[in-house]
This record gives sequence, C-alpha cells and structure tokens, in this order.
Amino acid sequence: MGKAYLFVVSGPSAVGKSSIVNEILKRDNTLDRIITCTTREKRKSEKHGEDYLFFQKNDFLSEIDRGNLIEFSEVYGNYYGIMLSTVEEKINAGRDSILIINWDGFLKIKSIFKERVCGLFILPPTIAALEMRIRQRGEDSPETIARRIGVARKDIGKSKFYDFRFKNSDIATTAGDILEKINDVRQGRVR
Repeated sequence: MGKAYLFVVSGPSAVGKSSIVNEILKRDNTLDRIITCTTREKRKSEKHGEDYLFFQKNDFLSEIDRGNLIEFSEVYGNYYGIMLSTVEEKINAGRDSILIINWDGFLKIKSIFKERVCGLFILPPTIAALEMRIRQRGEDSPETIARRIGVARKDIGKSKFYDFRFKNSDIATTAGDILEKINDVRQGRVR
C-alpha cells in the first residue's frame, strides 16, 4: 500500500461539506477528490462525476453484490458508497485524497486503511443555523427536516472520534483552516 493520506470529511446534512471540499480543491491541486456513489436524485447544481456518481438503485445493489464498494450505507432512503477501485488507485499512485462520507463510512474506511485516514468533522455554528440551511434548500418536508436535525445531533455527538473538528461559520475561512491542518498532517507536524 502506498503512503497516501485519505482525508475524510464528515458532518451533518447541510453543514457545507461539499462547498468546503470544493473550496479546498480550488486551493490545492495536489489533493484528489474521491467521488462517492449515490442513488439519490441529483440536485440542480450537481454534476454526475463531479459531485457524485449517480446510480439507479438496481445498479448500485449490483455493485454491492459484486464486491465493488469499499463501504456503503443507506441514509434517508438513499444509498451512498465508495468504489474500492477509486480508493486503491489513489493510494497506489501515492496521491493524497479527500472524500466526504458519513460516520459509518468513516469507521469502515478507518478500519481498512488505518493510520492513512485522517478524520475531519465539520460542525454547524448552531443547530438553529443548520436547520435554517436545510429549510433554505426547499427540498424537504417538515418531518424530514425534523428527522435530519435529530440525526445531526447524533452526528455531532460522534465528532469527538475524529482527528479534528471545525466550526463552519464561513466556507472560505473553514476551508482555509482545514487545508492548514491537512498540510500539518502531511508534514508530520500533527496527528
């Protein structure tokens, strides 16, 4: 196995994970993004192959059956996962990578790649701010929003198991703080 790092970004729904990772990737072209797979509907602003690999449910389940997913989970009725080949390519090439996954995915990735994984958890400024972000998306029913907030509280409770935690009040600032920590890890200054 190569010496590349996998920087895992997690956090509650609507905390800004994708926006932050996109900002990090704009600033550092030595990091590769690992694109995860999903069966959920594509949002208007998303692109296949850039934000996610969008699968039909039957195709996703076939990938599971063939053993092609390193990890997968069902969240809010949709499947999410990571192709094993994608991660192996990056590690074998010695390329540091960043990926966005949930708590279960973080645990699975950590159990496989161990010390090569660095967990980065993004916290909302407040639960009220997080709820406002979810509502502003305009995609969820009040029941779904309440469920997402309940899950967010549980996710936040697990943040202590990550290597580093960051409060996201501003995308650019948070991305800068995370990139600084990533560079510290790469240089062996922290761990």
